[in-house]
Amino acid sequence: MAFLIVCVLAACGLIVLLHSYERKLISRKLGVTLLSLRLAAVACLFLVLLEPVMAWMTSAERSGRVVVAVDGSVSMDTIDLQSTKAEKLAWARAIGLIGNSDSDQRLERWIAAYDKGESPEWATSDEEPDAEKRRLLSEARRQNVEGLLKELDGFTRKDLVQRLLGPGREGLLRQLEGNVAVDLVVFGGNTIDADPATLGNTLKQPPRLLKPEETDLVQAITSAAAHSGRGKLEGIVVLTDGRNSTEQRAQQETTSAPAISTPVYPVLIGSGHKPKDLAVAVLDSPPSAFLNDKPVVRATLRTAGFADTDVVVELTRLDKPDMEPQRKTLRPTGPTTDVEFTLDADEVGRRRYKLAAVVQPGETRDDNNERQFSMQIVDDQASILILDGEPRWEFRYLESALHRDERVKVEAVVFRQPYMGLLPEPFFPRALTLPEDVRPAAESPFARFDLVIVGDVPPQQVTDEVWRWLDRYVREEGGTLILAAGQRDFPLKHRSEIVQSLLPVVDLEPYTVDPASGIAAPRDRGFRWHVSPDGEAFDVLRLAQTDEENRDVWENLPGHSWGLVGMAKPGATVWASAMPPRGQPGPNWDREHALFAQQYVGAGQVVWLGVDSTWRWRYGVGDAYHHRFWGQLARWAADFKSAAGNEFVRFGVDRPSINPDEETVVRARWDAKFLRKHPELKARARVMRINGDAEEEAAVIELKPTDGRAIVFEGRVSRLKAGEYRVRLEADGVPLGDIPIQAELLVTERLTPELADVSANREWLAEVARASNGRLFEAGDVRELPKLFDRSTESVSEHQQLTVWNHWGVLAILLALLSTEWILRKLNGLP
Repeated sequence: MAFLIVCVLAACGLIVLLHSYERKLISRKLGVTLLSLRLAAVACLFLVLLEPVMAWMTSAERSGRVVVAVDGSVSMDTIDLQSTKAEKLAWARAIGLIGNSDSDQRLERWIAAYDKGESPEWATSDEEPDAEKRRLLSEARRQNVEGLLKELDGFTRKDLVQRLLGPGREGLLRQLEGNVAVDLVVFGGNTIDADPATLGNTLKQPPRLLKPEETDLVQAITSAAAHSGRGKLEGIVVLTDGRNSTEQRAQQETTSAPAISTPVYPVLIGSGHKPKDLAVAVLDSPPSAFLNDKPVVRATLRTAGFADTDVVVELTRLDKPDMEPQRKTLRPTGPTTDVEFTLDADEVGRRRYKLAAVVQPGETRDDNNERQFSMQIVDDQASILILDGEPRWEFRYLESALHRDERVKVEAVVFRQPYMGLLPEPFFPRALTLPEDVRPAAESPFARFDLVIVGDVPPQQVTDEVWRWLDRYVREEGGTLILAAGQRDFPLKHRSEIVQSLLPVVDLEPYTVDPASGIAAPRDRGFRWHVSPDGEAFDVLRLAQTDEENRDVWENLPGHSWGLVGMAKPGATVWASAMPPRGQPGPNWDREHALFAQQYVGAGQVVWLGVDSTWRWRYGVGDAYHHRFWGQLARWAADFKSAAGNEFVRFGVDRPSINPDEETVVRARWDAKFLRKHPELKARARVMRINGDAEEEAAVIELKPTDGRAIVFEGRVSRLKAGEYRVRLEADGVPLGDIPIQAELLVTERLTPELADVSANREWLAEVARASNGRLFEAGDVRELPKLFDRSTESVSEHQQLTVWNHWGVLAILLALLSTEWILRKLNGLP
């Protein structure tokens, strides 16, 4: 600052000296003017260098803000046939069909009478003393009310919401806007902004982004609380039936409410009485079965309102409509009941079924009574060979489980096993018999097996020669090889390059847990599997019907005390990894800690299983999960080897049965020699929709080589309408044989859990209101809601400041002073 002052004083001194010199050449008046302009410019520059700031406070009144969230899920399309006359009359008053300030007390009296199960007194002697006129007035009022109630019988919950919100002066939105600013949103599985003018269209035809087949109430409320807008958020008004759509969220309904500081005012849309409704809540069907097998399909029905009533369930063959359906008559004793059907697998091919509960009189809705599914029937048994070093627990339970499966033929070789000499030979063979013919064209000793499982085998017994045969089995014969980890020998003691080339993972290392977990309860010991997104779409890992139930099963299966995890190779698919000890896995966790992975090798595939204790999954449930996992794995391997194709290519779809909003991978695995002959091969999959005897093109999918797997071409197909499809492989300019190479695909309508239970959930909404210091409203009492925000305003004080030194006005003044001084000098002949 001192230096700045010295500079300013020096400048002023020089200006004064210049003025005394110029006084000899110009008039006194002009000299004073030039001196003033120069000193003013120096003062202005001094002001800029000081960087002054002007500050002041302002205050203003600003209205509050309310977010109105409307449930746009499919459960809101329900018509509450079970609603009482009292409820419907209250709704009619709330939406303005009846009533005004003069008749409110009379309507309250009628509603109270209906609540008691009595007939209302339509007109009193105080209103009309004359008995005959009173009778006529009563009859007119009765007919009017009954007409209104009949009109409301056709209202869906969405219709009721639209009438409650507006658009007239009595509408809830208009009344709220008189007191506060209103933001409107619509929610389902997601939450989106909405316009009151187009709300009706949004509810009738919800956009895909909304996910109307789901309801996530917790997400909707927290999203509304975070909704940006002008003014303080005074409250959240939620018009909903209170139903979440998944089992996980259903548990949240009864345990907790979202923790937010803003008051929530739920408006219950729907009757408080339980509806009469049949719904197929859960369907559990195997994706495939063997010829002459006896597959079982199981279903759980929701039977609200039909306790001690006969309910008929039918199973129909959709691909054979003339066949008589299977029928079972149930008599539910509670809110749910189970049913199962045994199917005949007497023909090879894909079958389509429909399981339906016959519609009963008085049902709230009948579009949730059925579900469709498909099943692939394949010929022959799955032939499996197990190689193991010793009869460890994993081998014993696995061999026993597969041995009990009538559709699986299992053989085993155990290299080290106890032998007491009581029998001529050990129970299992102790050595492999290898063929003497080692020519390239010779079949491997494993060619007759659909699946070979290599366990904890010693390198002295499974030598490089055996691995060469296994490599041929996979690469040339299209077999499936499972390499299962063992703590004693395999794979850490094997140095064969063939083993390393077959393994889908590298850099294997043991994965253990805190020893303290070893003293926990059996179900809580060890680490569990983390199923990857690819694994969730893999039928072998589906141990329950719905995604939520399947995740719950995997999260609660008994853990493992030891495993081997590794980095997945670039071309491998990771289905599961070891669950991290704390928190959720990061984006690269699955690939860096692969526990269950697969890669294509030549015409076949290799699977890595990094644990030796899947038998622990039997704890408390027997064969339920252990046998199902290995049984599905065996059938999947058999399907893989028998996929559509010829000597040039194997072709199929990952998931032969999907919903319209799901996708499946179309995959072609080419013979390496065929690809070398046609290096520029371009392939596509033509998706044809089957309409009776005709076919209609639905999509054409380009198939492209996948990263790290040059012989595998893939494409994805999605957003198909419900129906039956045929996916046909085509290639440009390359003959693929006389017989078309094609696979079947079934797209079935998704029965959303949203419709499994359509009753209004008053209890959870009351808990939400209580936890947020809000209040629950019935639809008939919604007129009281705007009074809670009566001219809600807040005083807002803001700190304002202006930086003077860099303001454009200061620069303009400085330029004006300097320009004027320069012009005056030049006009008077000064240098």
